[in-house]
Amino acid sequence: MIAAHTFSGGSGIVDARHLGWILLLALGLRLIWAWWIPVVPLSDGKAYDAFARTLVEHGTFGWNSHQPTAFWPPGTTFLHAVVYWLFGFNYFPVVAVNIGLSLALIVICARLAARFWGTRIATLTALTLALWPTLVMYPTILASELPFLVLTLLALDVWSNENVRPLRKGLGIGLLLGFAALVRPQALLLPLLYAFCVVANAGMTWAATRSQLRLLITVGIVMAIVIAPWTWRNYQLYGEPVLISTNGGITLWMGNTPGTDGRYMYIPKEFGELPENERARTMGRQAKAYIQQDPLGFVIRAVRKVVILYSNESVGVGWNAEGIKQALGEPWVPGLKRFTQLTWMLILGLALVGLGATVCQRGWRKTLTSPFVLSILYFTAIHSVVVSQERYHLAFAGQMAILAAVGAAWLSDRVTSRRRAH
Repeated sequence: MIAAHTFSGGSGIVDARHLGWILLLALGLRLIWAWWIPVVPLSDGKAYDAFARTLVEHGTFGWNSHQPTAFWPPGTTFLHAVVYWLFGFNYFPVVAVNIGLSLALIVICARLAARFWGTRIATLTALTLALWPTLVMYPTILASELPFLVLTLLALDVWSNENVRPLRKGLGIGLLLGFAALVRPQALLLPLLYAFCVVANAGMTWAATRSQLRLLITVGIVMAIVIAPWTWRNYQLYGEPVLISTNGGITLWMGNTPGTDGRYMYIPKEFGELPENERARTMGRQAKAYIQQDPLGFVIRAVRKVVILYSNESVGVGWNAEGIKQALGEPWVPGLKRFTQLTWMLILGLALVGLGATVCQRGWRKTLTSPFVLSILYFTAIHSVVVSQERYHLAFAGQMAILAAVGAAWLSDRVTSRRRAH
């Protein structure tokens, strides 16, 4: 039987031999992909590349030295800029960093799976992440998904490990989630989510509540210290407080405006000439008015956006499309998209089985207050309100891999028990 555990406080010990072989497999697959497919930044990757180059050459976060911006969070650009500053404008070090982040993600998720479910699930989780085709393709993409995954899940690893002293825990988590928020502001509320999970799994006791409040205070102070310099920079740029980025109201508008299908939309010219802070405020105000005018339509759009979030996975191919065409030829692009879609459907199906098995064994309350399930629901809720795209489910790829491992183990046990019965 697969038993899901609450915050156990264990160290998350994994089978080192199995994990070592899985990491070698993951490294080999990613090196083959990176050797075969050249880096050709597209879409968001082109923006990250341009921002990082401008930051290194001119000290300005923007498309050029004369157009500073806060439209996007700066964290991913900071990472790429550091790589460019150290090694020059070369994509090979970026690929190496991405591979390192990918391997780190496997180790972190294996530790978490071991802590909450045991060694077997840890091994299956690591194997899932090692073989996940889209993640194999991600080292040749300049994107925010890998750093965000590593920072948020490492923060959960530290949070759930009671062997770490409270002060060190608060400092470490605050640094991790502070930088994660600079990559994607969705990380801002993760401390509340993680703390709630601990308290709920402790039976809502006053002792647990008090300890988590203390931890939250430390984490919040450290996160504020990490984010404050960027907020001050934005204040100097716009003359008003802008915590991290100005795209919040715009993404809300994209998901809630006449004619939207819930996906990304181009900004109309009528808004394009406004200052970024004013544009975000104006578009956000229009989106809220549209939601209030038609609440039922908002609910229908929310459901549609959840379907968009989970129904497809071809971003790894799409953002590598030019490199794939150069290396393999254009016919490979649609074929690889179908392949990544099929593998995503398999992972999603196994995750749903894992969710069902966890509910049967632990009950709805303990399942929903698991940090893995609750964080998936949290990110899903965000994108049911604002704009939605298939790539956004990669923000919780680690959680999905763990649930998929639980599902695979449950199915394996069922097959084994039936064979023995016959």
